[in-house]
Amino acid sequence: MGDLIEFSTWPRQQNIFHKLTSGAIAFSVKGETHAAVGLAKNPSADCEYWVIIGHNECWLNSGKRTNHLGNNSILCSQVFTKFWISWDNSVLQFGRTHDGIPLIRTEITVSDIQYVTFSAYNGGAVHWKLYLPPKLERLLPKKVQGGLEWIKGDNILPNGALIGGYEKEMLYIIRAEHEGSLTPGKFVPSLGLAIISWGDEAHVKSDFEVLCGYNCIWVPTSGNIIPAGAVVAGYSENTLEPLYVGRVVKHGHLILGKVLPSHKVCYFPYKDKEFAKQKYEILVNPEISMDSPNCYDKAQLSGDRLIAESYIANWEHARNSEYTSESESE
Repeated sequence: MGDLIEFSTWPRQQNIFHKLTSGAIAFSVKGETHAAVGLAKNPSADCEYWVIIGHNECWLNSGKRTNHLGNNSILCSQVFTKFWISWDNSVLQFGRTHDGIPLIRTEITVSDIQYVTFSAYNGGAVHWKLYLPPKLERLLPKKVQGGLEWIKGDNILPNGALIGGYEKEMLYIIRAEHEGSLTPGKFVPSLGLAIISWGDEAHVKSDFEVLCGYNCIWVPTSGNIIPAGAVVAGYSENTLEPLYVGRVVKHGHLILGKVLPSHKVCYFPYKDKEFAKQKYEILVNPEISMDSPNCYDKAQLSGDRLIAESYIANWEHARNSEYTSESESE
């Protein structure tokens, strides 16, 4: 798993380049002055593209400036704002995470971007938060019973990717590692990014797996009522409780999320936050019965090793042990 990197930059400071592993990046920034993000094919002083972010304007290199009018500024001096940049299919896009609407969208001639650097465009210091995932080896598909498999994702969807929802465009089912969990969420094609919910916030992920296959249905349910054949997509941190693929309706959108049975809700990312609903739909594979529970492999996304375990059994054991301890203490 990659690290969350926090750092500050100043004007005329030597640029530090970070290696990229996908066609998109997410970061948070705050500062009194303009912030600049450089994209390059090679780690050198000459970046192919610079995205300049100001308090009420942003632009690409020396191109046309995009002015942002109104009370909501683009860059804030006191509070971190989350942004994303993608450059797949020869189109560069830049926007804020909370609304997903590109502030910059333009065709580019150089799309083989391999490195990113951060700088203060002028004035004082700029402060950054960046999550850089490790370089990954291409993983083999992880089979799930009933004709399903998890395939390493990219900014281009693999064949057979399952459509799971709609939010101004089709959404696809993904899962990604986060803070010790393996959490299901949504892939947004126009952004080329995956988004999951965790800890009251929405988190953008550039390393993820896409659920591919066929013969699945959505079953209405609520609380901790999990129907037979529900597709296990991941596990929670610490207790390794199974997480299922769920979806909810919010403001006319059909949004993918995660079902955490012990919390009796489906959590889902919307705008920049994590929301929860007690009534939801859960993804079910009819070919899986109660006698043949859906288990999966926890893959170390670094590709170094593969640990095959039944996390449902582990979680049930941990939960029973917890109940036993509580009974003995009484």
